[in-house]
Amino acid sequence: MKGLNKLAFLTAVAATPFASQAMEPMSDAAMGDTTGQAGVTIELDANLSMDQIAYSQGENTGSFLVNNVDIGGIGGPFGDSLDLAINIDLVEDGQTPDDVKPGQNPRPIQRSGLNDGDALISLKNIKNDGSAPVDARIKIGEGDATDNSNNGNAFQLASSDGSNSATLISDLDMDVFLSQLDIIAKIEDLQGNTGTQGSLGIDVAFAIDQLDVSFDVASVSLEGMRMAGPGSMPNLQEPANIGTGGSVTNPAVASMDIGVGGAANPEVSEALNINLSTFEADIWMPTINVGNNTGGASIGSVAISQMVLTDTQMAVYGRD
Repeated sequence: MKGLNKLAFLTAVAATPFASQAMEPMSDAAMGDTTGQAGVTIELDANLSMDQIAYSQGENTGSFLVNNVDIGGIGGPFGDSLDLAINIDLVEDGQTPDDVKPGQNPRPIQRSGLNDGDALISLKNIKNDGSAPVDARIKIGEGDATDNSNNGNAFQLASSDGSNSATLISDLDMDVFLSQLDIIAKIEDLQGNTGTQGSLGIDVAFAIDQLDVSFDVASVSLEGMRMAGPGSMPNLQEPANIGTGGSVTNPAVASMDIGVGGAANPEVSEALNINLSTFEADIWMPTINVGNNTGGASIGSVAISQMVLTDTQMAVYGRD
C-alpha cells in the first residue's frame, strides 16, 4: 500500500502543471452558470460595545481616549440590533454596482467603468429586500460633564500615567439611517495603474436624526441636529418627521477613493490618500446651547442648505 500511495502522489504532482493551465478566475456570472451561486451574502444581527479606544504615540506620551462606544439598532419598529446583509460580488468589465447587487433598488450614487477583477461589497437591511435603510444608534460616552475620569466621557485627553485628563466631548448620541454603502475594492491604484496595491472606492448615502453632542472644550452643545440631502430642509425642520427615517428619501451623499499616493511634502514618497470627490447635504441645528450642561442657554438655530464639498484631497503619513 505504501508503494501505491507514493505512485498516486507522484502522479498527482506531475499532473498539476497541466491542470493549472486551464484554471482562470471566475466572475459572478460564470460562477452562477457553474454552481448556481452568484455572489455571497453575509447576514449580521449584532450589538457592538467597546469600553475604550486609546491612541498613544509612546509610553511617555499622553493618550487620546474614546470611551463607552455602543452601536446597535434604534429600537421601536426598527429593532434593537444592528441588522445588516453584507453582499460580496465580483464584477466584469463595464459593469456598474447595480448590475451585480441583488434586488431592484437603485442607489443615489452610481459608479461606472468597473473592471474585471474588482470586488463590490454592499450593505442592505437584513429584514427586507433592501428598500428600507439600515438603521443604527451610535452612543459614545456617558454624558456626565462632571466626570473627568479616564472611562466616562466620550472623547478625552489623558496624561501618560492617567493622573490628569481633559474632556473634549462628554457625550455623543445619534441615529443614522444608511440607504447606501458600497465599498469597491479595485485592481487599479489611484493613478489608474494595475499590478500595484490597488485602491478602495466608497459611496455612501445617509441621513442623521437627533444628533445630540456636548463640546465641553468649547462649552457648546447641539440638540436634535439632523442631516439629509440637498433640498431636504423643509423635511428636516418638520418635528413630525423626527425619528421616522423619512429623511432617507433624499439622503446626504458622499463619494471618495482611498489608496496609496504621494503628498505635498516632497520628502514623503508614500502616504494614505483620501480623495473626496463629492459631499452634499442639508444640515438643521434647531438648538445650539452655550454654557455648561446645567446652566447653558440656547443662542438660536442654524440651517445650512445646499452644502457641497468637491474635489478634496487629503494625505496622511507618519513622521520620524
